[in-house]
Amino acid sequence: MYLSKKTFPIYISVSFLLVFILSVPAQKTQEISIDSLFNEINTQSNNKQKVNKLFRLYKKAYKQREYRADILEEALDVSKKIFYIDGIAKAYDYKGYLERKKNNYQKSIEYHKRALSFFEQSKDTFSKIKCLNNLGVSFRKLNDEKEAYNYYLRALELAKKISNQRSIAIAYNGIGNIYINTEEYDKALFFFKKALQVELLNENIKGQEYDLANIGETFIYKKKLDSAEVYLKKSLELAQLQMKENDLGIEYNLLGLLYQKKENFGKSIVYYKKTIPLVEKYNIQRYVANSYINLGISQLQIGQIKESVKNINKGLQIAKEIGSKENIFLGYNALVEYYSKTNNYKKALNAHKLSKKFHDSIVNINAKNSIISAQIIYETKEKDNKIKQLAFEKEKEKKISKKRFWWLIGISLTSLFILLNMFFVFRLRRKNRDLELAQKNSEIQNYMLQIKEMKNSLNNRENKDIDWTEKLHKYDLTKREIDVLKLISAGYNNEQIAEKIFISKNTVKSHIKNIYLKLDVRNRIQAINKIEKN
Repeated sequence: MYLSKKTFPIYISVSFLLVFILSVPAQKTQEISIDSLFNEINTQSNNKQKVNKLFRLYKKAYKQREYRADILEEALDVSKKIFYIDGIAKAYDYKGYLERKKNNYQKSIEYHKRALSFFEQSKDTFSKIKCLNNLGVSFRKLNDEKEAYNYYLRALELAKKISNQRSIAIAYNGIGNIYINTEEYDKALFFFKKALQVELLNENIKGQEYDLANIGETFIYKKKLDSAEVYLKKSLELAQLQMKENDLGIEYNLLGLLYQKKENFGKSIVYYKKTIPLVEKYNIQRYVANSYINLGISQLQIGQIKESVKNINKGLQIAKEIGSKENIFLGYNALVEYYSKTNNYKKALNAHKLSKKFHDSIVNINAKNSIISAQIIYETKEKDNKIKQLAFEKEKEKKISKKRFWWLIGISLTSLFILLNMFFVFRLRRKNRDLELAQKNSEIQNYMLQIKEMKNSLNNRENKDIDWTEKLHKYDLTKREIDVLKLISAGYNNEQIAEKIFISKNTVKSHIKNIYLKLDVRNRIQAINKIEKN
């Protein structure tokens, strides 16, 4: 996972140089590209694709440290016009994140809550989890640990349902940071280590770096400084490996705190001086304020009095501007120590009073902001509900239209099927009728042929009878003998002949005997042959 100690510094130096060379000339082109793309997208018709393109453009700008609220406003405006619930939810969630970057946590919560109300109607579970985690962060920054914990827990439960490991780790870290705020360090370690296990399984270097830093910071608060140093150095190595300057700034800040607690103030000062330009570059104001104040505290310990008070006041001023409560406390407490060391007890007491007074004012401001936020949420809830209702009605109308369309298609297909069946039946009946007519014609023709054959047969028989009668008369055969001879030629036996002409078998035999004598033959075959030859 890590480079060797010999090659690591060379690798880092070369990598930073290359990043610097490549990034400087490209930045202006990228900015121009964002503006031109934004203008191009704005010319397109309003639809979901346009909104999603705007979100992609916003993310691209954000990576370049350009916080383009105008792109988000356009995406939100288009989403509202077309009642795109997912688009509205995401736009509000991004707006909440931007407010958090400005340390305006109350406004951040307002936007995230509006986003969440739309995500409740959405199927985008992943984005909903991100929104819940965002709410947890903003509430934690306001030291509202109870609300923060509830949102982190909801995010964790949903993330586990869809097995989203990255979101699970983020929720674990959020809960761990809550326990840092409540000074329950063992519980914090438990959740930070669970997050680290998840990120190790996912091989997520950035996540591992963050978890290691959290564990290291927790060990500082537990006063286990050697353990803290191990974890923070591992975290620093991963930050250097990724060449993330903003992460390096945070790592240096924690190392500065570590060595301050170890009372190695010289080393602490070195790390805080390395921190400040990086966190200023990336506008991480909370860390800027913290680093200046802690730098002053470390300088105070080694007798750099003038430099120390200058840095403490500078950090305190930034902390006041961004409303960073923990840093304001840190700054005023540092001034108390400074004035005590310089034997200016009146100013030390005044700094202590200001600390308490400022604490009370922050509480009051937060209370006031909560009331204002509640009023805004109440007023906007109706608007959001109206948008959601219109979106629901539009979706319902779309479903009804779709249903009608398929109903019409169904009726049309059914009608076509019926018509085709009717046509088929008509054709079939007509064909059957034609076949019946053809069959009847065939039967008539057969009957005609049969009649003709019968006529021909009758004529032939009559002719044959005439021929036979003429032929047999010369043999002096009687009429009855002629009848018997005809039946013999037809193949009848004696019994059949007797039945046919209603005489006895003996009479038949007698007639046959006479026929044989008169024709001068011995059997039936000779008798038939003789008649046919003649």
